[in-house]
Amino acid sequence: MRIHNLVQDLVVQKVEELFAEDETVKTLGLAHDPASKYDVICYVLNRTAPRYVVSGRGFAHSETSDYQDKVQHLADIALLVREGMDSVAKNRRERSVGSFGPEDEGPYFNFPSIIGRIFNGGNFEPASDLTVSLYHKGELVKVIDPNWQNPYRLVVNTAGTYLFWPHPQKAPKGELNTAVEFELRVDDPRYEPLHYFFSVASQAESDFSDFVDTTASLRLKDLYLFPRE
Repeated sequence: MRIHNLVQDLVVQKVEELFAEDETVKTLGLAHDPASKYDVICYVLNRTAPRYVVSGRGFAHSETSDYQDKVQHLADIALLVREGMDSVAKNRRERSVGSFGPEDEGPYFNFPSIIGRIFNGGNFEPASDLTVSLYHKGELVKVIDPNWQNPYRLVVNTAGTYLFWPHPQKAPKGELNTAVEFELRVDDPRYEPLHYFFSVASQAESDFSDFVDTTASLRLKDLYLFPRE
């Protein structure tokens, strides 16, 4: 069973329309920053109630709902998109330099987002004010886009939680499956070094997946840092 948020479709569609046609995008300086489009989508979705369906019948029902309600809903979304543009423009940050999209035609080995928590083994409180890094073969793993960090900085209000999303890898011709070995690493002078190894399996897919599916995230076991004596 696949759960689908119909509002997400409307929001993405409206953002795409306005970014393609609205002169405000150029005025605000967003036209040459493709990632800002996704920031606006998130801004709107975080301020809009979702409408979920699990079947074609649910989708059909939504299509036959009151016309005036749909018109008003679209108008509200459009207003939020414009608010989001203003907010993103005022709070723009420097993006990491590099190539983050598909560099060639598929197939690709796509990876899930990786989530976990780190605790202080001395007092069992969530770890904070330190850096967690994801490695593959001794090199920092390239992430899906500039909005995902590697290394990842743990701060107090994230309760010891880290998140990574590895960039898809081009699948060699004829190779349908892979298992990639990753290393989670914390090197902080206050704690004993942490090196945690795990493997992620992936099947070759024709498309480069750049939309995160939180239901498919790989959740690692809780890890503990122990203070140096």
